[in-house]
Amino acid sequence: MNRLLRTVLWIFSGIGLVGGVLVVVISLFAGLATDGEMPSFGVIGGSVLLAAVELGVVVTAIRLTPLWPRAGAGYVVTSLLWGATVAPLLVFPLATASMDLPARLGLDLFEASWGGAYPEETIKSLGVLIILFSFRQLVRPWHGLATGVLVGIGFEVVENAGYAVIGALYHPVSDMDGMLEMWGLRMIAGPFLHVLFTGLVGWGIGVAVFTARRSFLWRVGTAALWIGVAFLAHFCWNIMHDDMKVALVALVGIALVIYPLFIAVLVRAWRAARSDSGYVMLDRPVASVMQLDHRDFEVLSVGGHSRADGGGHKD
Repeated sequence: MNRLLRTVLWIFSGIGLVGGVLVVVISLFAGLATDGEMPSFGVIGGSVLLAAVELGVVVTAIRLTPLWPRAGAGYVVTSLLWGATVAPLLVFPLATASMDLPARLGLDLFEASWGGAYPEETIKSLGVLIILFSFRQLVRPWHGLATGVLVGIGFEVVENAGYAVIGALYHPVSDMDGMLEMWGLRMIAGPFLHVLFTGLVGWGIGVAVFTARRSFLWRVGTAALWIGVAFLAHFCWNIMHDDMKVALVALVGIALVIYPLFIAVLVRAWRAARSDSGYVMLDRPVASVMQLDHRDFEVLSVGGHSRADGGGHKD
């Protein structure tokens, strides 16, 4: 556990929570003050309720698996806050600036791809990394997967709720119908995408951080590989094809890659967690990941049981 990163995590979580509330309040008052078109409070409340249901379902599901790290309420709160408040607040200015690049290059179809995949996956990945170093109980690769799922669902419910409220304004008949149709579209055409993207990132970072006897370059490469997979999938998903048929084929093709990949990682992590014998006690504390590469630690116990071979084992 890194105390500095833990402090940074709680500071960002506090800023994100306060900032998120201020953004919502200012948006509502600005709309009322300028007589701008605003959805009813019933529409906003309904969208928030659906977001809470989606959040509850995913958190409960991951909580009931052997992947759950049992790191306490603080771990859950900060993971969700990073996804739901910190990431959106940091992503917005980055997305606004990065979306100008494709336009300047005449690549308008990649505008949403670069403006979404680049800042969103970067900020979410940073959050997963900080969280993994902030709680002592996070010590296994699958803890990275669980953390990525929590950060991802936090981000996704805020994005879904926001799009639903905007969709309500553009519906020709009813705000409520527009909100419900947008939620339905988001849940049918690409459900839980941010859970998948950030879950894969979390798995990659978890493997990189918590695998012993690996070089620093291997760790960096492993984390970069999985972050790259999430970025590429997100980038391709957001491409704005001019032809609707091409767009549908592209989305189906990406879905046939990213969903089976996530399931394969989930199965692998699940099996590893079920077969885990528990903690490994070494002869002295590990102050940094780099120390694990020297392989000169003595294993005193595994899974809480002293070794029966009567002597030290170099690992």
